[in-house]
Amino acid sequence: MQQTKSSEYMKALKPYQDEISTKFENNQEMKNKALAKLFEDAGQNPFAGCLVSLAQLPIFLGLYRSVTQLAKEDAINEPFLWIPNLEGPVSPPDYRGMDWLTSGWHMSDGVFTPSLGWEQTLAYLAMPVILVLGQSLTMNVLTPPMDENVPEDQKEQMERTQNILKFLPLLIGYFSLQVPAGLTIYWFTSNLITVSQSLAVRKYFELNPPQIELPDYWDALDDVANMTPEERRKAAEAGINTGPSFRDIMDEARFHYVVQRKSLRQNGVSSTEVPEEFKEWIAAAAANPEIQTAKL
Repeated sequence: MQQTKSSEYMKALKPYQDEISTKFENNQEMKNKALAKLFEDAGQNPFAGCLVSLAQLPIFLGLYRSVTQLAKEDAINEPFLWIPNLEGPVSPPDYRGMDWLTSGWHMSDGVFTPSLGWEQTLAYLAMPVILVLGQSLTMNVLTPPMDENVPEDQKEQMERTQNILKFLPLLIGYFSLQVPAGLTIYWFTSNLITVSQSLAVRKYFELNPPQIELPDYWDALDDVANMTPEERRKAAEAGINTGPSFRDIMDEARFHYVVQRKSLRQNGVSSTEVPEEFKEWIAAAAANPEIQTAKL
């Protein structure tokens, strides 16, 4: 619920983020400051959903160890629905691995048969297949649609990430083949509840859009020229520069300062005086060709 709620609030902030990205397209530092102030004023943390996800990892690890320990103690030695045994298909003493599927194949009545027989093997394989399909559905539901307005480099990065995540359900299905069936059932049930809960929360926010109260100067950013001094001061405190840049001032200036300097040459004649030593050297060189050659 916290993840879905955080996602809906981020959607409500999306127009403001786009506005900031447009205004400070060429100033990454100012853009980051404005986005940080936006999240602060809205009372939102863009990483809130990620923190909740990380908090679930110890629960999954503890669940895996607890179900494995129950299997070792023979406490879940019973069938469930079409599954022959919640402790299977893995076997003692470790209750993990894929030996039940990769080894023990033999010929039975002319048919190549796995160690558990085709009936039990197919019964155990059904749950991982359902888990992969359920996990894929969960990811499709929870993954937000791609924003077409993002830059091309970010869009390519998001596409690469989504392509990698497409293999996650297959990885989970492969892992479920190596643990007791009771853990696979829990995982599938958890995904089913997660999808149902996320759809319900998302529908609630569609009917009741989140109300985000931002300072007055956020709306005034659309027309910076007509911002009041108080709005400019608030924006400046937030790190958003609403004043004209130095280039704007120079472009709009009606008068420019000109630095006056004395010309080095006037009417083709140098205005600087030639030192007497140079004059003597030039006269001597002109009078004596040998000196002129030596000097050159």
